Amino acid sequence: MSLKRALVPLAVVAALGIAACGDDDDDDSGAAESEATVTFVAPTDGETAGDEVTAEVELDGFEIDAVGVGKVNEPNKGHLHFSMDGGKFDEPKYSGANGELAVKLGVEGMYSPSTEPRITYSGLPKGEHTLEVDLVNNDHSETGTTASTTFTVE
Repeated sequence: MSLKRALVPLAVVAALGIAACGDDDDDDSGAAESEATVTFVAPTDGETAGDEVTAEVELDGFEIDAVGVGKVNEPNKGHLHFSMDGGKFDEPKYSGANGELAVKLGVEGMYSPSTEPRITYSGLPKGEHTLEVDLVNNDHSETGTTASTTFTVE
């Protein structure tokens, strides 16, 4: 794992302070309807992969803002929540540093937060898997923009 990749989750934890992803404050101040889109570049639907899969998404109209995580919303800025098979593989054993961050935030088994447009899952069992990604605002509220891809580990 590169030093940059290892430090990114630490920066997110520092930026989060006492806020946690998944908090559902009814305050959506600053949240705006978005024309943003997210698309999986890899793996693509129907792809066959090994037990280590690096997923990557392409964003349009949305900017990842690692410094703004946990702060007031800015239009079309925020971070990502990746969820493998409904969260079943969103823990350190499978999603590495992103899974470690999920543990710290109390969302292990639901999703792996990310301030990068990619995530690596390792040790996935053979069979079909579905990976979903959600664009979320700085304050952790959902934007309603998601994408998913289904692939098979052989």
